[in-house]
Amino acid sequence: MAPSMPNFRVNINRFINDSLLFQYLIILFGVFNLSLCLYEDQVGKFDWRQNYVGEIKFSSFDTVSAAAKLIVATEENVVAALNLKSGQILWRRVLERGYAGKIHALGGISDGKLISVSGGVPAIVRVWDLATGHILNEWPLAEQNPERLEDVKWHLKDGTLHHILPIYSSGVEVTLYDSKTGEKLDTRKVSAPFITPETECVLAAPYLGCLKGNTFDDSLAILFLVHLFDNNSQPQSITINNIFGAGAKGPFHVKSIPGDESVLTIIADGDNRQHILIPGNQANTIPRDIPANANLYVTTIDNEKVLLETTYKNGVIEIKAVKLLTSELLEDYSSTTSHESLFSPIIKASVCPKLSKGIMCRHLLSSEDHSVALLQHNKLIWIREEALASIITVEMVELPMSDRDQTLETEFDKKERDVIGMFTRRLTAQMNQVRSLFQTTFDINLPQSTQRADLVRDKFGLHKMIVVVTSAGKLFGIESKKGEVIWQLRVNNITSLKSDANTMLLYVQRGSRHFPHPPQCALLALDKKSGEGVIYTFNPITGQPIDGLVKLGYKLKQSMLLHITTDDFLRPILLLDTRDKVHVFPENATAVAASVGKNTYLFTGDQETGVLSGFSLAYSTSKELIAHKVWELVLSPKNQKITHIVSKNSLEHVHSQGRVLGDRSVLYNYYNDKSRRTEIATLELYEGKVQSNTTVFSSLTTTRLPLVERQAFIFPATIESMQETITEKGITSKHILVSLANGGILELPWMLVDPRRPINPELREEGVIPYMPEIPIHMDAIINYNQSVFRVSGIHTSPSGLESTSLVFAHGIDLFYTRVAPSKTFDVLKEDFDYYLIILVLSGLLIASYITKKLASQKAQKQAWK
Repeated sequence: MAPSMPNFRVNINRFINDSLLFQYLIILFGVFNLSLCLYEDQVGKFDWRQNYVGEIKFSSFDTVSAAAKLIVATEENVVAALNLKSGQILWRRVLERGYAGKIHALGGISDGKLISVSGGVPAIVRVWDLATGHILNEWPLAEQNPERLEDVKWHLKDGTLHHILPIYSSGVEVTLYDSKTGEKLDTRKVSAPFITPETECVLAAPYLGCLKGNTFDDSLAILFLVHLFDNNSQPQSITINNIFGAGAKGPFHVKSIPGDESVLTIIADGDNRQHILIPGNQANTIPRDIPANANLYVTTIDNEKVLLETTYKNGVIEIKAVKLLTSELLEDYSSTTSHESLFSPIIKASVCPKLSKGIMCRHLLSSEDHSVALLQHNKLIWIREEALASIITVEMVELPMSDRDQTLETEFDKKERDVIGMFTRRLTAQMNQVRSLFQTTFDINLPQSTQRADLVRDKFGLHKMIVVVTSAGKLFGIESKKGEVIWQLRVNNITSLKSDANTMLLYVQRGSRHFPHPPQCALLALDKKSGEGVIYTFNPITGQPIDGLVKLGYKLKQSMLLHITTDDFLRPILLLDTRDKVHVFPENATAVAASVGKNTYLFTGDQETGVLSGFSLAYSTSKELIAHKVWELVLSPKNQKITHIVSKNSLEHVHSQGRVLGDRSVLYNYYNDKSRRTEIATLELYEGKVQSNTTVFSSLTTTRLPLVERQAFIFPATIESMQETITEKGITSKHILVSLANGGILELPWMLVDPRRPINPELREEGVIPYMPEIPIHMDAIINYNQSVFRVSGIHTSPSGLESTSLVFAHGIDLFYTRVAPSKTFDVLKEDFDYYLIILVLSGLLIASYITKKLASQKAQKQAWK
């Protein structure tokens, strides 16, 4: 028997080595264990994503490649290619954030390559493949004068990059580089002693135009022209009188007209007109008045330079085509159009190729509200709402009830006490219910009387209206199920509340639960001219204005939405002006606001001085609200700087289960320019084991310092934005949503960053995992799977009707919407729940109980006869 064992082992080894099928099975099962996937039918089922590029800065038509497309560079530091027929993004490349990725020049399309210049110290020159958007080459350009970055001008022509730097009281230094290899070709200096820090200079290659002198006096203002590529040329000087004639009213400005020719325009704001000037050996001034608000562009039509004048008036866009030199009107190439999304547009690119049917002009329009459109002879081919790439404020509003539910709501209205009226309303409501049953039975779909049939509230509160405000002052209403834009509107002449940041406040004064009162939102901003506060009220479901734009007449310092409501269920807004005087919007809610004045407090923070001040409204009367300063704290700006002031979410509910006295958990993410990693620090404050006052808690009278639990963790990725989940009652576990620089959105459980995670084994607690310095990133915790969302500026969370579910909306140059369940969907049955089985079980139990009851009664009856 012994010799047979080696033969058996040999046979097994031979089988394993020779059987390729067995090896493939091992590899296949190994791959199953390593893979994390999403079923194809689940993609986009509960989420959606939209891609944008941002406000157009540079653009050009690609007429070289086989597939015609648009090449654009945007203010969001994005280089992209758009489909010429549909406007969809063919490829997109997101550069660095901030000034490091700011695009200064774009060109070189004529030879099939795209060249971009971005950044500052150093500037980065990149060569792109037009077809795919891949980088072919990249090289840095060190700036010799980093303090003069704003004065540097760039020009691309025939594969040569020109770096142009004006030198005060001396001249202009022009450095030439090979744009594809980075080789320095030449450096020359052109004399221009008239250039000073006050001189206004623009580039109209190969000329540099500079306006010097008193720009309010036409006799003293002089325009200088310098040829940058000719060392032997002398600067030309032209007075404003020679351009406009005597009597022109300033101030005067000079601008470069984009397009196929080097042309300057001089604007006289006082006369509301402008004249164009064509630089050359002898500068040519066109003696024709053009409205100052007209946007100009030079294109080529049938080998002749044509000036396109774009004006906007009463919602109508008019593009007038005139010959550049003779000002002859070309009616065949002029066009007129209108659209609600286009407001005071300018032409960013234009091309007029000669086709078999004749010359067909296409114009790329960029509106003042950041929307982009392609116009082809009076017809808009497509429109892109690029304002959605610069969202600054978000709110989610519940959708209204259906007509049937509104009828029921009216039926049980308790305000009406008249018996006849109640009886009539009951009959009407029941008739409507019968009609609704008839329509449902025979599948008769009638349109809703007040809103779209699909814009109604669902039973779980998952379908909502997302109201967003953009930096361009444009508002959108987006339904959350598919991401469709339901309405849009633009509020003119408003700006952000802070000069250094895009900040506008959006308050939901009344939701959709108070039928027949319509929902109401209020947008708080500043007037662009006066700097005083303005409030714009509108219906968030339809986008229709309610009171329109209301000018407050004073400058704002702080605002707050009160928790109480008026008789029509409207929540007032408290406004604190710069003189520390309190106002209420609407004004008829002063008495309501004064009723809670004793328990109302305001605080303000000045980022420049570091002063934090607290105010109380305890001394208010029913006719006047009075703010009394009760405390002040100074954070010295010499040692520290206030970057953000954030308060608790007004929708948040506190559920501490007696362990923590309040939701005072604070999550910070911070960056150190000199550090090599990202860290997250968490803090939790506890009162202690014994409560000082079991009936009334006051942070003012307590004598014990809180116990602070703190912990720091290493996060192995770059963080762009953070937000915590929020639910209806606040019972569900908290998760932290972290936007990563690689485009993922991570759902991070609070237990991983819990400051109570013990370091020593003897300090372990139940339900608290041991401390680890690094937080792992699990790929299955990325809620947007492969739907990358870049340059996220904010994440907004909102509760749904389900306690287990939180709605998530991330916005940046991309939009992404989904819903998460931090504690799983404990209050919803699964999709594969077997309803028939539970019906059979319940029916069986019901029948069994009935039979058991009969048998028990018969048994009791027999025992009674014994």
